[in-house]
Amino acid sequence: MNKFNTEENSRLTTTNGGRDSVKRTSNSQVDSSVHSAQAAHLSTVEYNNYRKAHYRNTMPDSRILVFLTGFCIGMVFFYISRQDNICPLDREQIVWLQSIDIYQIGLLEYIFRIRLKQLVFFTICALSSIGKALAYMIIGWYGFELGVILFTLMYQYGVKGIFLSCCMFLPQGLFYLAAFLILFSQYWEDSGKSDQQANPIEDKSIWGALTKMKKPTIILLVFCLGMLCEAYINPVIMKKMAFFF
Repeated sequence: MNKFNTEENSRLTTTNGGRDSVKRTSNSQVDSSVHSAQAAHLSTVEYNNYRKAHYRNTMPDSRILVFLTGFCIGMVFFYISRQDNICPLDREQIVWLQSIDIYQIGLLEYIFRIRLKQLVFFTICALSSIGKALAYMIIGWYGFELGVILFTLMYQYGVKGIFLSCCMFLPQGLFYLAAFLILFSQYWEDSGKSDQQANPIEDKSIWGALTKMKKPTIILLVFCLGMLCEAYINPVIMKKMAFFF
């Protein structure tokens, strides 16, 4: 009887030991797969960081690529539908610019109404769920417009058309571009940040509230500077440029 109990206990022990070994094997396999996945993720992140650090100057920015794509499409569109009546500044308008006296307060009010609508539209795009796609669409559209305007003026006035097209967007275009990039800055940031950087702890103090207001304040300030330049500086530049034609 004792011998039978001993054999039975030995068999149970062997069975339990086999189950434990199977559990340990499965757990070790799960752990190894988890470690492999973590190692693959870390290697991918390290590779992306290495590529950004060492090949940043050799890899074109995606925003530049989208802008140049729109610019080239605008160039092709101009050559396909080339017409003289689509010129943004014809000879009569340039002669008119040479002798015009601009009421700058009224011009500023007009610019304020137009640009404020654009700023509201861009803000809605930046806050939407497809903000990144809309940002690239806007960049491509402005590249398309610049391509059409530049090649139209070049077709009309030759090399002087290049300078005329640049004067149309300076200096206010620099401020509008800066405001646009700041407004959509959340989509230009690197994706290889840690969870703590990607999801920072919310600061409910007064300093935290001021920090949140810093970005909208900068956007409004830069945008207002652009409107002032468009109303007071750009007309002077365009008037001086008109005397070269």
